[in-house]
Amino acid sequence: MPLTRTASSLASLLLLLAACASGGGSPDGGRFGGDGAAPDGGPGDEDAGLPDASVDAPPSDDCAGQPEGTPCDADGDGCTQDLCRRGRCTLGGASDCDDGVSCTTDVCISTGAMSFRCENEIAGGCYIEGVCRDEGARNPEEDCQLCDAAAPTAWSTATDVSCDDGDACTSDDRCADGTCTGTPVLDDYEMNDGRAAAHDLGNISDGDSFPAGTFSATLFPEGDVDWFVYNDSDDSFSSIFPRVQLRDLPSGSNYDLCVFIDCESSFNSRDCTAGTPVTEGGLSGCCSTNDGNADENVRIDHDCSGVDDSADVYFRVEKVAGPATCDAPYTIRWGDD
Repeated sequence: MPLTRTASSLASLLLLLAACASGGGSPDGGRFGGDGAAPDGGPGDEDAGLPDASVDAPPSDDCAGQPEGTPCDADGDGCTQDLCRRGRCTLGGASDCDDGVSCTTDVCISTGAMSFRCENEIAGGCYIEGVCRDEGARNPEEDCQLCDAAAPTAWSTATDVSCDDGDACTSDDRCADGTCTGTPVLDDYEMNDGRAAAHDLGNISDGDSFPAGTFSATLFPEGDVDWFVYNDSDDSFSSIFPRVQLRDLPSGSNYDLCVFIDCESSFNSRDCTAGTPVTEGGLSGCCSTNDGNADENVRIDHDCSGVDDSADVYFRVEKVAGPATCDAPYTIRWGDD
């Protein structure tokens, strides 16, 4: 009988060893599976799916008992948006400093562990009135204002650059102290604003047919007065009658015409066969002053001392009313009749 019990006990031991070798039950009752290790994300791995705090975000007491997503400090940098995740402070994304403006460089500046400020610097050119502008770009409303990157948030005054003053009667327009100013477009006879500067038309004879010449000119800019002069020679056996006609006045304008005699010898008398007698600056002559833009006509019968009535004939055209214009010329016919 003792031998039988010994054999039976040995048999039971062998059966138990065989069961263990074949992966049978374990002392933990099979809670973690056959290898006894807790699977990822299982009951034995409470941190499954979270960053490694030792690498990405050191543990922080800020998150103890805090709801998920509470802001915290994981790195001492206010430009990262760190948040509490399952009791840990984890590194978050960068703070948003994008101002939505294409011509600015947006930079986050940390001002504390959980605070920051944004610097949005204009990177070349200007940002004016909510629009990015290139260096040198003109203000569409004011041609003499431009973008200067040295003062990028407001229009700067343009100086000595080309512009357009919108006036067809000026040329070579340039900006000066923020104002666009052009050079008046003048006719070919300027500068002839005074008798001393009268444009010389040359010499004719009282035997020549009328008109000796025809030309066009303008009264521009405002205040312009045109003076001309020609010499009328008194030839033998001919009568001398200086004559000037003013025609084709611009619409809406009123011009006057005056003609003066300057004898080569000395002046005796004059008779206005067309026009009204006038004396100015020591010279006698005649003026035609019709209303509106009617033609003007002056013809003079004069007498100088001696038998030679040769004289310099000065005439003046001036505006009485109407606009000054460079592109609506008047016409002059001049000579001896």
